Amino acid sequence: MTKIGTSLFEEGVEEGEKELTIKILNKRFGRRLTKELKAKIRAADKKTIDYIGDNLLEITIEELKGLLK
Repeated sequence: MTKIGTSLFEEGVEEGEKELTIKILNKRFGRRLTKELKAKIRAADKKTIDYIGDNLLEITIEELKGLLK
């Protein structure tokens, strides 16, 4: 795969991780997961998304808000 192809693939995987994270958090928190928080998740870096993903079952809405400032 070319460098451009690899980059596009990795970008797609990261975007998919973010959307899956949002979907799971939406099931968990419902209306408390606001559009603003969803936008911040989509804009978050990989390290933050990995942390949220590793702690999906334990993270609180308050902790999530703190991470996404």
